[in-house]
Amino acid sequence: MKKIIKYLFALLIVAGIGSGCNNFLSPSVDQNKPVDGTITSGSDMQAVVYGAYDDLNRVELFGRDFLVSGEAMSDNAFSNGNSGRFITQDQMNFTINSGYALGVWQYFYEVIADANIAINADVPSSPEVDEYRGQAYAIRAFAHMNLLLAFGQEYVTGGDPNGGIPYVTTYNEGNFYPSRDAISDVWAKIGQDFDSALNLLDPTNFRVTEMNYWATRALQSRYYLYTKQYDNVKTAAEEIINSGNFSITPANQYVATWHSGSGPSSLFELAFTTTDRLGTDNIARIYRNTNYGDVEVSSDLYNAYDANDIRLGLYSDNAGTYRMVGKYFDELGSDNVRIIRYAEVILNYAEALAQDPATQGEALNQLTKITSNRNEPAYTAGTVDNVLLERRLELAMEGQRFYDLARTGSDLPVGDSRSYRSSVIPYGDYRYALPIPDSEIRANSNVNQNEGYK
Repeated sequence: MKKIIKYLFALLIVAGIGSGCNNFLSPSVDQNKPVDGTITSGSDMQAVVYGAYDDLNRVELFGRDFLVSGEAMSDNAFSNGNSGRFITQDQMNFTINSGYALGVWQYFYEVIADANIAINADVPSSPEVDEYRGQAYAIRAFAHMNLLLAFGQEYVTGGDPNGGIPYVTTYNEGNFYPSRDAISDVWAKIGQDFDSALNLLDPTNFRVTEMNYWATRALQSRYYLYTKQYDNVKTAAEEIINSGNFSITPANQYVATWHSGSGPSSLFELAFTTTDRLGTDNIARIYRNTNYGDVEVSSDLYNAYDANDIRLGLYSDNAGTYRMVGKYFDELGSDNVRIIRYAEVILNYAEALAQDPATQGEALNQLTKITSNRNEPAYTAGTVDNVLLERRLELAMEGQRFYDLARTGSDLPVGDSRSYRSSVIPYGDYRYALPIPDSEIRANSNVNQNEGYK
């Protein structure tokens, strides 16, 4: 995606990003124009929202680090230390000066600043304006959700229930030194933003590189799953399933679809092109055996597949060294980043159904939609454990494994003897939350540090 909006940062704080004085972002819409008075049309609104997508593409976020860390911090992958990258995530050895934590905190709040500019712009309603304002609401919900998963203390034993994150809804105004909101309040505000988005978005927009109605509904099903609102998971998933617009990619197309640069039955992807990409700092260069090549697939994950599973065609096996080579194919970084696919919607639905023994039969039917298209032996029961196993196999190396372990109250196993992490980390350990960056703590006395890092 072409970089439409560029930002000059004089001072960065939480509302715009993360230092202590008044935040002063100077965005430009195409031609370095100041914000005031320049967002007057649907095309201006589009430009602001596309700037948010560009920021989600950053190497610190879904361009590489945040997505890959969700695997390197889990039992799916580990760092071989080839270029020194992702060792900290593999070890789970974060400090208050962690560059990874700082990048996640800083740039998700930059995305939020982008979204807030669009949401709060004084532009009359029109179909185009409503569409992009709706996308901005969905982006704001999504960014806060990822921040809460990374920094919130929900999964830490003895963690502060008020240890969520600041939920920022304005740009360059109001409280420049916000405290952390309660975890339950953050989840509630995320839900409200998803609802606001859906009330504005047009269901006839199927552009996969925009946070369209169906992408937002799919991410809402993920949100409901994380907050254990299982009936709402079912409602959201059923709307997507019953629309007839999506299907599970069949086995004979599965690997080739990944190699196309897109993903099988994606609902939302972040766009990269041959002219707008991250150079060598991309996901493929970390997963594949390149001059970086730091993150390898664990033997535990690789051996969890059946020998005939079509998904093994996405991996390489070099004498027991396993790599994900198929989901990110282009070492120049022009593969799109897949945020949510239809297969995840089916798995979210199946997991919600599996919570009740009375509907586990239907959960099994949903699992079979995936296994029958992966040359995989069918499950015999629609249990939560079987759904979680299938989720691991289908969504492997897409950035979700650590958070799946956390939300299900699971210990953090060691997936490979070559990992820098030598022992199981028990569920509830303080390392289930990242440290708040020290620069933020020093700049904003209203933000307190997470347990274990004080």
